[in-house]
Amino acid sequence: MKKSFSMVLSAVIGGVSVMPAGASAADVPHKFTASFTPTARFLQDWDEKRWEQEFADAKAAGFDSLILQSSMDYIRESCNGNEQDPADYEYTAKYCLFPTKAEADKLPTVNGGDGLELALKAAKANDMQLWLGLVSDDIWWQYCYGEPTSYFSEWSADNAELCSGLVTEMWDRYGEEYGDQIAGWYYNNEIWNIEKACDGSNADEYVCTIGENLKATVDAINESCPEKPLMISPFFTVNDTTPQQFTAFLSDVLGTAGMRPHDICAMQDCGNYSYSPEVVREWAEALKTMLDGHMHFWMNNICYVMDFTYMRSEKIEIDDFRRNYQATADLAEENIILSWNFHFAPDEDRMKQFSDFVGERTEGDVNLDGKLTVADIVAVQRWLLGASDARLRDWKAADFCADGRLDTFDLCLMRSALVQAVKEQDAVIVKNIDELREAVKNAKAGDVIKVAAGVYDCSKGKILAEADGTEEAPITLEALDPSAPPLLHATDTAHGYILHITGDRWVIDGIDCNYVQKGIVLDNSNHTVIQNCEISETGTEAVAIRDGSSYCTVKNCNIHDTGLVTPGYGEGVYIGSSKEKTEFDFKCDHNKVIGCTFKNVAAEHIDVKEYTTDTEISGCTFYGDGMSGENYAGSFIDIKGNDCFVHDNIGYRNKNPKIVAAFEIHEQVEGWGYHHVFENNTLYMDQPYGAEDTSRRIYVVDGWFSDFSVKGNKVDYGEGLVPADSAEFYKSEHVTFMD
Repeated sequence: MKKSFSMVLSAVIGGVSVMPAGASAADVPHKFTASFTPTARFLQDWDEKRWEQEFADAKAAGFDSLILQSSMDYIRESCNGNEQDPADYEYTAKYCLFPTKAEADKLPTVNGGDGLELALKAAKANDMQLWLGLVSDDIWWQYCYGEPTSYFSEWSADNAELCSGLVTEMWDRYGEEYGDQIAGWYYNNEIWNIEKACDGSNADEYVCTIGENLKATVDAINESCPEKPLMISPFFTVNDTTPQQFTAFLSDVLGTAGMRPHDICAMQDCGNYSYSPEVVREWAEALKTMLDGHMHFWMNNICYVMDFTYMRSEKIEIDDFRRNYQATADLAEENIILSWNFHFAPDEDRMKQFSDFVGERTEGDVNLDGKLTVADIVAVQRWLLGASDARLRDWKAADFCADGRLDTFDLCLMRSALVQAVKEQDAVIVKNIDELREAVKNAKAGDVIKVAAGVYDCSKGKILAEADGTEEAPITLEALDPSAPPLLHATDTAHGYILHITGDRWVIDGIDCNYVQKGIVLDNSNHTVIQNCEISETGTEAVAIRDGSSYCTVKNCNIHDTGLVTPGYGEGVYIGSSKEKTEFDFKCDHNKVIGCTFKNVAAEHIDVKEYTTDTEISGCTFYGDGMSGENYAGSFIDIKGNDCFVHDNIGYRNKNPKIVAAFEIHEQVEGWGYHHVFENNTLYMDQPYGAEDTSRRIYVVDGWFSDFSVKGNKVDYGEGLVPADSAEFYKSEHVTFMD
């Protein structure tokens, strides 16, 4: 029977609170406390010198501990039979970092097979600590995707016995000599918002199975070294569940496991998925709220991003890493990294970038979120009042008097600095078209222009945004009241634009545009975001991303009623330029269309032109009503570029005979129209063959020449959704079906 996390922990005697932390004497801001090492199989030949180098380098970078990702690795072949039968996953090897009593066929090649002793010895020599990871087993990822059958329960019980046994064995073996060097334990089975566990369909089974698995480790720690914390590191995927569903599921798992107030939940920031800072913060806030007072809340900052087109990881850019860190730094008690030694340490240039970031100090920023806010004032005030849980991650940032101590004089100066910072950040509020034109014309990096509700007459000409923002200080044009968006309105659907953005790093948020030839046009604009806008009643396309515009995003927009003058050119979002438009820079790469809704769009909802690369289209909803079929408009998305990732979209043909395929790929230029991935799209296509040409199948993807890949798509031809998992759904002899 599952038990609520809050119910179990409310019964803990003594009311143990979050570990208090006072001021640090370190000159460098304490941004990160630990980084992960590789798993056991990659540490087999690390000798004493190699471990000492690892700890010395980590200490120099500002860490006080390392996290051994696992002490035992079970490597298995891919399933060769029933995915829910453990017998059908054959072992390739069983690695262990020390001479264990458990079954292992590969031990370290150094120190008589005891590499763990060398690691602990090196930690002691460098006055650092090591978190001891438990078992990494490939099969965990296979079972959790399916139903929690008896097979999963059997494996989980075996895994629990193995993990708990390792805790006892390692503590008995090393606890007496290296107890001070053992920071705690790391649970390797990463829990995430498994859809079937969070949507209520199988919650109890998952809670019981995973919770009991985790409980075995907690019990073993309580028997051997109860003062040592256990760390878990959950992650999330945004398309599966809500944050609230995940935290409810995780609360029950942790309650069943009997997690203790000094244990740690280090949530992954999912930097590998490139989620926005706002999304990461939303999930972090939900998890922190659930854990508050019951467990420590840390953040695990991921140092790599996934290239889902080629299914490989790439090192994260330092600016993106900084952005992800700062999104939640004020929420976390500590931050850890996965993983510094691989993604920063080997590269001198990247190591310098990391060191510069770690050493950055913003005046007054005691919580290390990159800015001075009221939260910093409150933290210093509580620390001065002696609150037991007050914590300053960088106390020197508040030493405004520069006398090496904190007192009320520093607090007064800190308040004055915040007032000044707020004044500098004050937004420009505009209430008519002349004020709007003037504000956009004179904009500079960091400006926020808030547009009051009302109708703004743009019939006398487009609003031209030429200034450049920066990564740290974009230029924002947004609704003063998001519930009452302003309407930028022209009077001629045959001519002109509403917004013409030629500068970099603009954010257009909650601005509605209508009755014009083109709604919003980006020319040579990079890293610009158009979000929460309604763009409608256009003579041709609603949004054009062209002339060298890259890394731009159209997000959560409502686009409808396009192509009123020229239906064949009435796309919803147009990315790049056709090969005939030689006046434009064709290179429009790494653009995204996320979470948008398209209705009554006369041409393709999204047209990705030749010479473009790496366009991502996800979470969109397409309604086929209104597509004209003119100028070959016959699909929701038409792709002529390369390396597009089209996933998690929904399309409704709505019996429009002009739509002859959900997605089409064309080779307008030799070598273009290749390497796309279509994943987890759901298409309602009404009937398997076209209404006008009954010999033509309505394909999910029509790209006869292209080498595209597919996974998890579903289609309804009028008789219910079925998996589009065979060649009959795709017009290509080169399609790849991904596992």
